[in-house]
Amino acid sequence: MADKKPGFFKRLFRFGKKSREEDEQEAVVDDAAEAEATARAEAEALAQQEAAAQEAAAQAARDEAERLEAERLAAEKIAAEKLANEEAARAEAARVAAQQAAAQEAARLEAERLEAERLEAERVEAERLERERQAAEQREAERREAERLEAEEQAKLEAEAIAAKEAEQKARAAAEEAAEKLEAERLAAEEALAAAKAADDKAAAEAAEEAVKLAAEKAEAERLEAEAAAERAREEAEALAAQQAEAEKRAAEEAARAAEEEAKAEAEERARLQAVEEARAEAERQAAVEAARLEAEAEKEKREREAAAEKAEAERIEAEAAAEQAREDARVAAARQAEADERAAEEAARLEAEAEKEKLEREAAEEAERAAEEALAQAETDRVETELAAEKAGEEALPETKQLLDASSESESESESESESESESESEPEPEPEPAGKRKSWFSRLKDGLSRSSSQLTENVKSVFTKRKLDEDTLQELEDILIQADLGVETAMNITDVLAKQRMGKDVTDEEVRELMAEEIEKVLDPVAAELELDLEHVPHVILVVGVNGSGKTTTIGKLSQKLNDGGFSTMLVAGDTFRAAAIEQLKIWGDRTGSPVVSRELGSDSAGLAFDAYAEAKAAGHDIMMMDTAGRLQNRTELMDELEKIIRVLKKQDPTAPHTVLLTLDATTGQNALSQVEIFGNVAGVNGLVMTKLDGTARGGIMVSIAARHKLPVYFVGVGETADDLEPFEARDFARSIAGLED
Repeated sequence: MADKKPGFFKRLFRFGKKSREEDEQEAVVDDAAEAEATARAEAEALAQQEAAAQEAAAQAARDEAERLEAERLAAEKIAAEKLANEEAARAEAARVAAQQAAAQEAARLEAERLEAERLEAERVEAERLERERQAAEQREAERREAERLEAEEQAKLEAEAIAAKEAEQKARAAAEEAAEKLEAERLAAEEALAAAKAADDKAAAEAAEEAVKLAAEKAEAERLEAEAAAERAREEAEALAAQQAEAEKRAAEEAARAAEEEAKAEAEERARLQAVEEARAEAERQAAVEAARLEAEAEKEKREREAAAEKAEAERIEAEAAAEQAREDARVAAARQAEADERAAEEAARLEAEAEKEKLEREAAEEAERAAEEALAQAETDRVETELAAEKAGEEALPETKQLLDASSESESESESESESESESESEPEPEPEPAGKRKSWFSRLKDGLSRSSSQLTENVKSVFTKRKLDEDTLQELEDILIQADLGVETAMNITDVLAKQRMGKDVTDEEVRELMAEEIEKVLDPVAAELELDLEHVPHVILVVGVNGSGKTTTIGKLSQKLNDGGFSTMLVAGDTFRAAAIEQLKIWGDRTGSPVVSRELGSDSAGLAFDAYAEAKAAGHDIMMMDTAGRLQNRTELMDELEKIIRVLKKQDPTAPHTVLLTLDATTGQNALSQVEIFGNVAGVNGLVMTKLDGTARGGIMVSIAARHKLPVYFVGVGETADDLEPFEARDFARSIAGLED
């Protein structure tokens, strides 16, 4: 049975006792209440319409602003590309000019070198000719001197020979004369002896004999002297002959030595001339080669300049077209902006008129409400007075009206019951529509999220394995497919090696290949599929979330906060991305959703100082976990990575073991670039866990396998959607079978 409404019994006792004035007062009260309800309903409806109109106008303004901003960015991009193209053209022209200048300088230097070599060769040749001339003159002078000396020596020898011959002739003549004289003396002596004998003069004979003896001795002495003179002349002639022979020998040796030296000098000169000639020929050959090279380079540069000129011309035409398009877009954008401004002005005027109208209506409603309230107050006063009078009259007329009251009570009860039934029937909310179906399991959502990766991989595998025998070509095609799917070279080779050992030369289907592929991928991923362990011996447990721009750090923090709060952990969030107001606001929204306090500072504040203050607040408040967002930074920006190191140093000053967990969020759509992110962030921030996001938006989900194979870091969570339930702990088997396109 429905509960009775307040005032039921009072209305019961007033039944049948109302005067005309009371009826009029109640009618006034009812009219005032109805007017008030109507005014309130109209005010609420107007407020809702105003809010809807304002929201629609704001949304239209936002859409138009976004469109204009997109057009402005596109125009700026086109202008930037144009400037970049012009800068590239200028740089190319400068490079070509520099190459031309370098080529001209090289040609000039080469010409100078060749000219210097030619002058040097001419100088060397002139020196050689001068040396040859001097050597020839010296040899000629030496020859003439040798001939002169030889002639003088020959003349001397001939003179000496003539003198010796004359001396010999003289000696022979003297000897002959002495012999003749001796013969004459001997004959005279014989004659004297004969005369003495004839005279028989003994003394005379002895004297004559003595004279003969003396003459003979004298003749003998003269003969001996002549012989000695002849011997001396002979010896002198022999000595002269020996000297002449020695001189001739020395002259012959000197001539031979001179001839040998001349031959040697001639050989050396010929060798030098040959070397000079070879050097000249080599220089000419090198000059020809260099000239050919320079000509080829000049031709190549000419072709490059022509190609660059054609490219620059094409880029100029394209840039002009882009600029024209940008101008047209800007004109259209300006026209749209003017139209939007006009519409906005009209809308503003309309909204202002409506606001004025609503203001007047609100004032009228407020006036009516005040009048209704005054009427209600007066009616309440009159009602109380009437009730008191009615009670007093009722006590006096109770016996007469008892029967009437009973009947009235029954009628009133029935009416009240009907009214309450109708009220309950009207106020009862409509039942909520049943959901279309139960929420999918995590494996189904993961499989759907990886559908782009798995479908591409599956289609490629199917295109290779159509019930064919496994051979080397098929294995090579499969290995290429797996590498193109970002699974990594090592994993691809392991899969093909195992497949070759098991099924080489046998028929194999794509499903069998995918089953084996899932098993091998699971072997790679199973060691890194770990649960996030919280060391609550250190409170707060600091989780530092790092990564590049757009990798999903802030959203990941919000989802983890939801899961940790659901698990009963007290969590505090720190908006460490002090460069983006949107990141701070986004984290505050997540904090409101999850009931987690958010520590933030004004835009542009020092994130390391924020980390220091946040840790102190978390420790003072006794929070179990402190999760800190960080600014997105490229892994190749040294100054940003240094700032990340500063945050870690500040945390370690308060707790040497902090940060206890460093999570790197990886955007699966970046593909191979994620490998370098893991390496560099690991070196700088000491990453000890990974979260892979946006697996539902890419066909490159296989990069997870490559990262696991190379870096062996724990993978705690993977994300395939926007809700908190779309971030789940990483399971190796689920991931392996999902990416292979297999059922659980």
